[in-house]
Amino acid sequence: MTVLERTRAFDWRSALVASPFAVLLAWLVTILIDREPPIVFETASVLTPQVPQGGVLDVQYTVIQNRICAAAVERYVTDSDGIVHVPSTYTVGRRPLIDGYPPEGRETYQRSITIPLATSLGRAHYEARFTYTCNILQKLAFPIVVTAPTVYFDIVPAPAPLMPLTPELKP
Repeated sequence: MTVLERTRAFDWRSALVASPFAVLLAWLVTILIDREPPIVFETASVLTPQVPQGGVLDVQYTVIQNRICAAAVERYVTDSDGIVHVPSTYTVGRRPLIDGYPPEGRETYQRSITIPLATSLGRAHYEARFTYTCNILQKLAFPIVVTAPTVYFDIVPAPAPLMPLTPELKP
């Protein structure tokens, strides 16, 4: 076999050695360019425009779910004095999940957020920020951050309790 024939002949050994590297490179490029958010918020509306201190704010969201990824959520209520409060509880008002996964596509759901008693009266707003990790690189260094639309509402005085907080001692 001449030198020219050798250069024209396909070397299977080199191809077998190079193919895992090509697959690894393709995988790395794919996870690097994967920046599409798993969820896109279309609308957000307040269902309870006036909320008493310690009461419940109901918010309705319409979203488009593109895929399923792990998420961490940060929620904030900023009162009229500009003080940021972290709500301690919220509830999920979604239709039942099928096989444990939410459906993809357009969806409307409701969140009920308990407003802290320490909030100031007046105009306030609620914000939620979602941090998604859909692949290993996003988990290690570059998560996808999606911010829900900010919703505004009014905080009104909490109603007076019917029973005293500390009952009187009887002899």
